[in-house]
Amino acid sequence: MIEPDNDWRMQDVLHLGEQWTSPWTGVTVPKGSQVTFKSVTQLTKKKQLSIDLPNATALCINVSIRSWKESREIREKSKIDSSIKSQVTFSSNLEAFDYVERVMESIVMAFTALEAFVNETIPDDFKYHTHKNSPIILEVMDKNAIERWLSLDEKLSNVLPEALGVPSPKGGKCWGGYSKLKKVRDRIIHMKKEDRRSSGPEIPTLWHELFKVEPPYIQAKDVIDFFVSKMKSQPRWHSYYPKN
Repeated sequence: MIEPDNDWRMQDVLHLGEQWTSPWTGVTVPKGSQVTFKSVTQLTKKKQLSIDLPNATALCINVSIRSWKESREIREKSKIDSSIKSQVTFSSNLEAFDYVERVMESIVMAFTALEAFVNETIPDDFKYHTHKNSPIILEVMDKNAIERWLSLDEKLSNVLPEALGVPSPKGGKCWGGYSKLKKVRDRIIHMKKEDRRSSGPEIPTLWHELFKVEPPYIQAKDVIDFFVSKMKSQPRWHSYYPKN
């Protein structure tokens, strides 16, 4: 029998505890058979596309890894780090701009991976009590309200620790990397005119920052690792995350 295509980015993989017969098809599936969740898209009136349900955190962090690796390849090819010259440049605008695009992709997707992780980890029935809009009135927020109205800072520092009964990562080692990631991500998403100007090295624009950032996916995963290490049940994707 062919082994199932169990990519590490799949949402969940379950196995039947006993033999089961489908009430729709009449087909009997033996005990131990793999069951996976599906996402089915109606491509046209006569055609549907089915894929195994992916995990959003895994997809986003994988895009971040891929984009970062591609940026490193461009940078190494350019020799701007290995050159002994005091003034260096890329061999073409194509290389320079491709590098900038890959780094921006890596940053944004790493941050998005964190957002996806937090939102999928907060229990569906969790209620968060906060003085968000008033120091006097105590608000009770359900998961939908938390996802929609609270910042990622609040979710990571207060909401998720409370939901899981673990310490807050704020102030810890991984929080420093997260703060750096958030700052540069916000500069990309909410790009200001001053951040796009022509300038010398004395003015710290976004373009300068993109050549000095640390691997974004590592900054994001360090925060995820902090929480996962304290969880009773690890997300499937995290257990099979490629070590290399």
